[in-house]
Amino acid sequence: MAESEDTNSPNRPDGIPLPMHVNAVLIASSRAMTNALDALGFPEEDDRLVEQDGRLGFMTCSHEVDCDDMFALITELSTRGETWEIQFRIDVEPSRAIFHVLSRHRPVAALEQELDPLEEGGETDKPSLGTHDLDTAPGGASFRREMRRIKAADVFAEIGSGRDGRAHARIVQRNPRRLLAEATAADEPALRVTLREVIPNVMFSVGRGPE
Repeated sequence: MAESEDTNSPNRPDGIPLPMHVNAVLIASSRAMTNALDALGFPEEDDRLVEQDGRLGFMTCSHEVDCDDMFALITELSTRGETWEIQFRIDVEPSRAIFHVLSRHRPVAALEQELDPLEEGGETDKPSLGTHDLDTAPGGASFRREMRRIKAADVFAEIGSGRDGRAHARIVQRNPRRLLAEATAADEPALRVTLREVIPNVMFSVGRGPE
């Protein structure tokens, strides 16, 4: 038996590595992305749209079935001669992530970094309205109840995920910037659908690394 097939080989890993969660965001100017989305017939309320660095992004992640829609948008943007880039976030653990950028006008780059707390003052912020598990009836009910107390126009939802495979969202007030609530679900598509049901006009964003 070859060494690669030997179950007793010292080179055999102890177990199957746990897949890391990956989030990819295709980013272009709001004008370019809107035109591409319209040309391909995407609905205006598509919950994969995110606000990123003053531009418009289209998000996909490990929880999605495939990346076909993103490739269609890349093709459309390229055909139109538009500038675009893809930002990847690989969640290594709850407090660390690898950020990877693929851009036409810059060299490919990646950086592993400890995630910064929400507050600029350097202290980890705690959600004022608590954390809610949207996969449970009590968690969903408490989240809906708490969200009635906020003005949707003043908040956005920052989407992320941990090594446990569960998706999470931070509901953040824009001004003054503070963390209002957190919500978790089995995967990002389900999380985004519930967030949009509870806060119809909420805009999503994805946590980013340093420039």
